[in-house]
Amino acid sequence: MLAASKNIGVTHITNGCYRLHPVEWNIGEAAGYCISYCLEQNILPTDIRNHQDTLANFQQRLVQEGIELAWPELRPV
Repeated sequence: MLAASKNIGVTHITNGCYRLHPVEWNIGEAAGYCISYCLEQNILPTDIRNHQDTLANFQQRLVQEGIELAWPELRPV
């Protein structure tokens, strides 16, 4: 089971950002891609996080699919 909705653990501080729908959707998309990637590679989700090269490959796939991995850089107008 992979947490990907309201059941993920966040602090009261991060909840301010997490509660927005686009962030929730992003988490769900990433979880779906994680499971797909694990099935293709015959690995566990923990293997993605525990191996830097595997994490980099997975993140590259997310970027190729248009999944944002970081907050946009904000600048004063």
